[in-house]
Amino acid sequence: MARSSSDSSDDERKTVRIGPAPPIPKKTYATKSSTMQKRKKQCCLLIRKKWFIAAISAFILLLILAIVLGVTLGGKNKSVVYSNPVNLTWWQNSTIYRCYVTSYVDSDGDGIGDFKGIQERLSYLKELGVDVLWLSPIQNTNTVSGTDVINAKQVKIEYGLQQDFRDLVAAAKEMGIRVIMDIILNHSGSAHQWFRQSQLSTNPYKDYYIWSKGKLGGLNDTKPLPPNNWISLYNGSAWQWSDSRQEYYLRQFWRNEPDLNYRNPQIIQEMKTAVNFWLELGVDGFYLRDVAFLYEDAQLTDESQLSSSQEYVFHSHNNTRDLTESYQAVNDIFFGAIQPRMNADRVLLMETNDRVMSDEKWFQTYNMMTTNALYKLNSTFDGLQLKAVVEHSLEAFNKTHVWPIWSLGDETKSRISSKFNQLAVGLQVTQIFLPGSSSIYYGEEILLTNNPSITYEQTVDSAAKEAGQSNYNKISRDPFRTPMKWNSSRNAGFTVATNPWLPVNNNDPTVDLLKSRTNSIWCTIKDMISLKKSSLALTNGTIEFPMVDVDIFSFTRVHATNNTGFLIVWNVGNQRKTLSFNDVQYISNDMTVIRKVKPEGSRP
Repeated sequence: MARSSSDSSDDERKTVRIGPAPPIPKKTYATKSSTMQKRKKQCCLLIRKKWFIAAISAFILLLILAIVLGVTLGGKNKSVVYSNPVNLTWWQNSTIYRCYVTSYVDSDGDGIGDFKGIQERLSYLKELGVDVLWLSPIQNTNTVSGTDVINAKQVKIEYGLQQDFRDLVAAAKEMGIRVIMDIILNHSGSAHQWFRQSQLSTNPYKDYYIWSKGKLGGLNDTKPLPPNNWISLYNGSAWQWSDSRQEYYLRQFWRNEPDLNYRNPQIIQEMKTAVNFWLELGVDGFYLRDVAFLYEDAQLTDESQLSSSQEYVFHSHNNTRDLTESYQAVNDIFFGAIQPRMNADRVLLMETNDRVMSDEKWFQTYNMMTTNALYKLNSTFDGLQLKAVVEHSLEAFNKTHVWPIWSLGDETKSRISSKFNQLAVGLQVTQIFLPGSSSIYYGEEILLTNNPSITYEQTVDSAAKEAGQSNYNKISRDPFRTPMKWNSSRNAGFTVATNPWLPVNNNDPTVDLLKSRTNSIWCTIKDMISLKKSSLALTNGTIEFPMVDVDIFSFTRVHATNNTGFLIVWNVGNQRKTLSFNDVQYISNDMTVIRKVKPEGSRP
């Protein structure tokens, strides 16, 4: 079992640095007390002479999850310096809001979210403390919730006109909010004109996709077998038969999403054109989706299998993802488009993976990388497991010098309140205060949960619908994409339409309700975002873990030059704990409690 860091000497305790702040010698590792208003009557901390003892209730008892404190070394009583962070770009000192456009606000009454609806709510995002609006896929697709692109240089028609998007971007920038967007690179939709022409072997589109005649051995020789054993992310063969062309096409995702052939130089050029189109519309950067899948083995070699199963997890994927050429293609597409605009400080971000983080020539391409390491924790976890995940991630980011974005939820996986239950709020507070930036998936600020009551008839997710009535709820992503809940009116203020595109989850609170309660999760997140932005220690400081065991997770954030800092303590266990930080030399005996947070996000 890993030893608690509180049992280690100062020399053994490990510091992980993120960002431009230089490392500091362990012996000068120090913090300073906060000048914020003290809340000693609201806390369960006892401060007696030179002893600091914390009595922290378990989340299933007194419902106290996290405590944030200003701390000082040796009782030195200097005032905290709060100023604008230094040496950080806009994307480093930012809170990012992941907006699933379809479910955010419907302005025209058709039951589907749109650009004008988001524009109407920009003041809400600004009030929350959002600096970057990160839009889900907005390229025009054939299905409302899919990534089956039919025109890479056109906005999704359900979201509005191109001018509506221009207006949204302009309005956001006037409020100091940058706009970044997903860009879909790996595939198009099967309804795309490129694919239709490719099925007919019409030039120049004949080789825009990956085609194969298959191999002999089909049933009664009426149709050949797939060319190899490659598996789709949705399980089963990654090859789909085309009656029109009498060949198989590769689709690593859904059958209506054929993979583009990046070995064709024309595809690289098409993507360059698309990137420039969106940059001209004013976007500040891109999240690159599915980069790992851009290239496959040119010889279509079989992949090694862990079993005979047709499930994705039982194959190696050494020939279908993370090939060197995939990351070179990103350089080829984006360098020429982004570089001339560097004075505008555009950014590229993608999700972390071992291939990128281990090869310097690839991670230098990206400014930021998202990590869902916190989400990958089991639904119940202990302090040691949480520390291991955080340390592993920070060590990787520290090595690459890429700025981390801590992301908990998105539209592809269960909402955090449904997966982690009472532990969700603690994770939200933790992600805000970790080195790097944090990303909020729409609705996390009001603890939206999965909607389990969506029927098969109400299902929109294409993959779920095709799975049939007996299996749709096993794979449907609709439950964590339901409309934002703004107020207590019909359909929670999302739309005036009788039927929104997905039913509203009536079990969740609304924005208006939580904003009206000063001790709510919404107000807590708003205050924590504000606190982080105001402190050099939280935006640009080091991190250590003074006391961690099965039940307790704690960490400090300390600025290297002005020696200010904070201690965050979280009881993840199920019993009340009494702690003493007296033996942790760099933590002061004189502390000020800033906030206690209960599992639903409120203060006691």
